[in-house]
Amino acid sequence: MWECDNCGKCCIAFINQIRFQDNEPIFDLFERSQSFQQNPLITLFFRIKDFFEKVIDGKKQYFVPIKSDLLQYLNEEEKKKFKISSNSETDLNGKECMFLSWKTVNNRRISFCQIHEYSPKMCKNYPSSKGGVCLNHHEKYYTIEFYEYQKNKIGFGIKVLKKIYGERVKFNIGFDIICFLMDFGKFPYDKVKDFFIKNFQTSSSDFMNAVQEFLKLSLIFNVDDELESISIKETERLVDDLMDKYGW
Repeated sequence: MWECDNCGKCCIAFINQIRFQDNEPIFDLFERSQSFQQNPLITLFFRIKDFFEKVIDGKKQYFVPIKSDLLQYLNEEEKKKFKISSNSETDLNGKECMFLSWKTVNNRRISFCQIHEYSPKMCKNYPSSKGGVCLNHHEKYYTIEFYEYQKNKIGFGIKVLKKIYGERVKFNIGFDIICFLMDFGKFPYDKVKDFFIKNFQTSSSDFMNAVQEFLKLSLIFNVDDELESISIKETERLVDDLMDKYGW
């Protein structure tokens, strides 16, 4: 069972992604609740939210600013209230989500969200939205659950690659390796190999041969014994280039 460690990494690493959809409960609650409107942090967000609005797929979304982004909207009293200094650009907390805060419990510094109950859906859905893997538990990448998440998420991209390269490769396990790696950055070579030997009953030599085969196709990359694969965006561009080339 996954349990949050309150490390705060997700509130920092995903700062440029954290956002509210325009139909989330916080908007309705702010309109009808006087006590909610009296919360200074929430009031501040609603005062400046339009500056961080973007339309994505035809829907309004409100990105949550980082603490240093708040400076230009605050007067001196508000800076004191929110504990934001004029040199916040260089402060340790300047690049954090505006709702992130910290406290010390049993000599351990832990994070907490000041609007946890009303936080964005994407925060509530984390880490299930990332295959059950949070930034503080990399070991959970090496599970069948994570692989199945990847297969459901980007399986269509793997099917495209199989159509393009399927007849040119001998070791089809390479497509499963790409599925495991795609869009999650670099993975230690040995850990990926151990995962596939254990869960796919492939041999060490077949794994190494598959990696070598897909390296030559520029579908997998190996830098300093860390594996990375072609991304879903690169796969889409590959399809577009083929369509242009053959006039499909």
